This record gives sequence, C-alpha cells and structure tokens, in this order.
Amino acid sequence: MNEQIRVKQIDITPDRSLIPKIGQAGYSASQAISELVDNSIDAKNADETLHVIVTLNKDFVEVEDDGRGMNEAAAEKCLKLAHSEKKNQLGEFGLGLKTSCQSLGKFFRVTTTQKENNEEYILEFDEEKWIREGDWKNHPMVVRKSNTNKFGTSVRIEKLKIKFYPNLVTNIKEDLSLRFGPYISNGELILKVNGLICKPGEIELTEEGKKEFSFKLSNGNSIVGWIGLMKSGYSGNKGYYGFNTYRRGRLITQYDKIGFTAHPEYRRIVGELHMDDLPVTHNKREWIKEAGEYLELAEKMKEVVKPFLAKARKYETTIKVNPALEEKMQIQEDIIARAIKNTPELKQYALPNAGSEEKKKGKKEVEIEKRDHPEISIIQEVKEPESERNRTPKRTHKKRKYELMINGKRFKFNHEFRELDDKNLVKQIAVSEEKGIEIFTNISFPAFSATKDAIFYATMNIAEGIAEIIIQEKGEDKRRIFEIRDLILRRTAEIMRSIDEEKRIELTIKENLEKLQKLKGEVIE
Repeated sequence: MNEQIRVKQIDITPDRSLIPKIGQAGYSASQAISELVDNSIDAKNADETLHVIVTLNKDFVEVEDDGRGMNEAAAEKCLKLAHSEKKNQLGEFGLGLKTSCQSLGKFFRVTTTQKENNEEYILEFDEEKWIREGDWKNHPMVVRKSNTNKFGTSVRIEKLKIKFYPNLVTNIKEDLSLRFGPYISNGELILKVNGLICKPGEIELTEEGKKEFSFKLSNGNSIVGWIGLMKSGYSGNKGYYGFNTYRRGRLITQYDKIGFTAHPEYRRIVGELHMDDLPVTHNKREWIKEAGEYLELAEKMKEVVKPFLAKARKYETTIKVNPALEEKMQIQEDIIARAIKNTPELKQYALPNAGSEEKKKGKKEVEIEKRDHPEISIIQEVKEPESERNRTPKRTHKKRKYELMINGKRFKFNHEFRELDDKNLVKQIAVSEEKGIEIFTNISFPAFSATKDAIFYATMNIAEGIAEIIIQEKGEDKRRIFEIRDLILRRTAEIMRSIDEEKRIELTIKENLEKLQKLKGEVIE
C-alpha cells in the first residue's frame, strides 16, 4: 500500500525573543565589553594606532573607536545574527555585537561613519519595543549627513542590566589590560577606561626570567609562547598561575594549566601561549578542547613544562625553608622539649618497666634505685663542648642539643627540613648509635609546599616521630602512637599560649611606661 506523502513549506523565522535570549550567554561585564573592543580592533586602519575609549557609569556603557567605520552596506547587516564577512579576525562569528550589548542592557545604539564619508549610519535596538513589534525584515536605520571630521564606530548601551558597584571600573580596566596586553604592548592599541590608560601588568619573575619557545603542530599551525617562575607567588591555592592564552592577540583563557595539572607545588609557573589558528567557542571564552589540534598541543606542552615542574617545586621549598624559618624552628624545638619534660604522663617511658626485675632484687635495693632517680625526665638538654672547628659566631643563634631517655637508653635528638628522595614520605626517622634519633620533615612532600604554617607542620612530625620511637622501644601497641603524639601537641600548645600571653603583658607594660614618660615630659614643659 502506497503512503501518500505531503510536503508543506513552513515559516521558521526566529521568534522575536531570540535576540534578548542571546544576551543570557553568561557574559561578565568585562567579557561583554571585550567583544566590542574585538570589533574595534578588527576595524583598525593598517599601520595606524587604534584608539578605543570605554566609558562606564550607572546610566550607560559606551565603546568608541577611531577605526575604519562601516559603509552603508556593512551597517545594514551589523544587526543580522551570525552574519560576518570577517576571515581570520577576532569577530568572525557575527554574534559578538548583539550578544554583548544584550547582556549589558536593554537598549543599544550603533553610530558609524567612514573617513572622508559625509554620511553616518545609526541603528538602534530597544528590547521592549522589539518584543512588541519587531520585524526581522524591516528594521529602521537612520542615514544622516555627518557635520564633523570624526570617523569610526560608537556603541552605546543604556537601560543597563549590570550592577554598577564602586570597583567595577577598576576591575574592568585591569581585565582589559590583560586581555588586550599584546596589542597594547606592541603599540597597535591605546585603550582607555573612563580616561585611564590600560597598561599590561608586569609579572616579576625569578632570575632565570622568561624562556621562549615555539613549535608547529602536525597541520602546520604555529604555537609560540614563553614560560617562567613568579618570584612572588600568589598566597593560598586560588589557582592564579599557569598560562594566559591568546588567539590573534586577544586573551581567551587565564591561568590555564596546559601541560601540567593544578598543584600547590607548581603555583609559581606562569607564561603565555599564542595559538592563533586553534578553534574557539563562538563566545571566545574557551578553546574547543576536544579538537585534535588542542589535544596535540597539550601533549607537546608537557615537554615544555616538564623542566619547570622540578624548578617550581625546588623554588617553592627554598623560599619556605629560609634562615628565618630555621631560627623559628629552633625556638619551637625548645618549646617541644619543655613540653615533653613537663608532661608527667611521659615520665613512665624513661626507665625500663620494673616488673620482674624488682622480684629479682631485694626490697632495699629497689628502694635505693628509685631514690637515685627521683627527678628522672624523658628529655634533657645536653651541653656539648665547643671545639674551634664547630665554634659559631657570637651573633648566630646556637642550637640546643637534647637527649631522649627511653626505656633506659639515651638518644640524641635532632630535627631537620630536608628534601628526601621519596617525595611520597611525609617524614623520615633515622635511629643510630652515632647520631641518635633524627626526624626529617620532607620538603618534597606535596603538602609541605601547600601548608601555610611550616612550624606547626614540623611540630606534628616531631611529636609523631618521638611517639613512634617511644612505642617501638617499649614494645607497646602501635595504636598508642597517636595518643602520645596528641599529648605532646597539647602540652606544646599550652606553653605557646603561655609565651604569647607573657609577650602580650610585656608589650602592654612597655606601652604604658612609654605613655607615662610622655605624660611626664608634657608636665615638665
């Protein structure tokens, strides 16, 4: 049985709500303004510096340029969705003007004229009016005589959707400075925001500076860039490191981790990547990471970044483990020693268990032995004589030496920050007759570079290390390690609070004495 087929021509003219809806693309104010600056750069006159002026206030946003401007035919099509005759330029998708203006406000006006043309063209879009009576095929464009020598294009947005807050202008100026840094740096663009000139920020790098690199992808596309280490890294782990990526001189992404994964150890790695021919999304906020070119780029960048991973890790730990930290740690070791010495619960670990030994000895012998050690402590300071070889300058803080008494054995005790071969170890403990107990805090362990408090980090390692040795020597249940560690940490914290309180009282007394001296001086005068 033959089915009857009927073909019907239908109208698929977009609904009027399409244009307002494209403004809901999630642009920030800065990203939207950047789209308009993109269009200005595309209209730059060859061999001339382009001037772009951005004005922002609570009533309107305006972007003006002195570029080529549009002729009548081009002006007629500037509101047409997805229409673009641009090739290998920033605004090649034909959506930037409409999308950005609609994200900023409900009304915008485009005014454009060309050099040596006595006509200017004006197009307006009012969202509320368009929803009521907009016509895709009949939209008004005003053509009028130009009475000035001014040329270029102006886009003014009103009935703003964005919230105008005190730091908005500063934030947008800084963002545009970064986004269009290459154009500004090479003199192609002078960009002002509310009269203030945008200047690309300079990142202070380590002594090695920038290492420039370039390579080609298999399809012949060229990639150029540079990589370096920040001298003053961002505090915390906010992700403010990695590559700023550009396409044809315009920023696409910030702090992109290409060739390495985000990690606190690598938070000093910075650089730029210029990838002019790689595909981007239509809003120019992301690379199409599923594209073969991008995947190939990511693999090649691993080799570029690889030497800098070790450098970043080493630089991070070198900055952290400095003489000031070492000196603070020596003071902290003294506090830990005081904590152990003044913790009664730990004294039982100093001497061997009496148990069966007491049975072998007579009652008097045991009593005498106990009286011989009435003040026995698990830790005590050792005064070692100085030789000419190890004598230190008088101004240098001399590190105290301590001995641990565990199960009747004496162990010298020391802590050091050290880069261990195995970066998976938090700490390492070494015990020998010659050097006693050595606890090494591994500065290669990833958590060390991430911590904001290296003193507390090392204190944890020392407390746990001592607890491990105590339990090992006494042959007790390993689960007690954490009980002893926490006991040492609590007592250490108590002493630290006591010291802080003493310093606070001392400072208050000093301030009061200074006030009294000042009052006495005023009375005498």
